[in-house]
Amino acid sequence: MDDSGQGWLRCIFSRRACPPRIFSMRGMGLPEALIALALLGVALNGLLAANWQARQLQRTAALRQHAVMALQDFAVRWRLNPAGDAAYRQALAQPLPDNPNVDTCQWQTCTPAARAQADISTLALQLQQGLTHPQWRFEPCIDAPANCLLVAWAGTKASAGPDGDCLDASGQRRPGAQCTRLVLP
Repeated sequence: MDDSGQGWLRCIFSRRACPPRIFSMRGMGLPEALIALALLGVALNGLLAANWQARQLQRTAALRQHAVMALQDFAVRWRLNPAGDAAYRQALAQPLPDNPNVDTCQWQTCTPAARAQADISTLALQLQQGLTHPQWRFEPCIDAPANCLLVAWAGTKASAGPDGDCLDASGQRRPGAQCTRLVLP
């Protein structure tokens, strides 16, 4: 067994004098420790930035999913009430109501127009509960022979076209735009 690294112990505990020697440093010194700490700080900063970006993307995806689910629910309601088509179109042409309320048509039978108004109120309530500053716009689609319901939130304006905040002239969503659309017949 090699105990050459343990020679200093023999000098401390022995009664004879140990020859003076030049000590060589083993391990890590202060400059190396500072460099390692700086590299660790840079790596941690990168991880925190990646985590923040992932959280932002996750929040954006959750908001978009909420909007899409509300619109899909609305589309099913519209298909189940074809007699209220004109009432749906007329209500969607108006801005998003500030204080939507769920009325009795949710629990009892009523006319197709009243059912359409109740469905519009339900959609508005869902959007306002899950999105920040939602708005909608009902207009002809740019890229399809149908009507589109544009829903935007978080400062994005519900507009399409060359100067639109949500969709560009080809009907594609602009990068960074917080919006989605529902194509209706």
